[in-house]
Amino acid sequence: MVGKDVFVKLTVLLGLALFLLLIIMSFVWQNTNFVPELIIFMVLAVFFYITYDKWNMTLPVYTLLILSFVPHSLGFMGFYLNSPLPIAWDHVTHVLPCFAFAVFFFQYLSQFMPKQLLSVKSIFLILVVILAASGIGVIIELFEFSGFLIYGFGDGALAFGAGDACTGQLVSTFEEIDQYGGGWFNTMYDLIFNSIGVLSGVVLMSLFYVSKQSQ
Repeated sequence: MVGKDVFVKLTVLLGLALFLLLIIMSFVWQNTNFVPELIIFMVLAVFFYITYDKWNMTLPVYTLLILSFVPHSLGFMGFYLNSPLPIAWDHVTHVLPCFAFAVFFFQYLSQFMPKQLLSVKSIFLILVVILAASGIGVIIELFEFSGFLIYGFGDGALAFGAGDACTGQLVSTFEEIDQYGGGWFNTMYDLIFNSIGVLSGVVLMSLFYVSKQSQ
């Protein structure tokens, strides 16, 4: 494993600068509801930089982690209500972070895997990767629900708003949550797309692992 070098330092600085720029843009856009999350992302970027070597991290994995936080950060632009993509923006913000964390956990545990990917030990560790990355997604859901209990309706992860109901539908009452398929339905959809991200990350890293071992 190669430790932190100038490129890693440059990556964390660029990441922090990006999140700071998004915070400034949030004020310009007059939607600061996503600023708390942006601050959390900055803290996470610094945390993973400080613990870079302990996680058996590589520059691509670290970069992927930082970039996976960006889609949610762009929520202040109204993407949760009107997605610029053919699919709901909420799905994107669940697939990418879970994909990134699956890659992150796989990279960390790969140092304990034998060369044979289909060995009992490797399969067990891959299951640990799936459960760990999926657990991140569950924690996010609990975080969102706890925020709703405290703050109610609004924008951002700490409130129930655009992205928490059906695509393009903004709800503001408990009755509308039931009527437009938010709440429980949204949570299930989130968990499904979390799983898509996790499994995609595991498959990709498994292919990389097999390719590396065959060299």
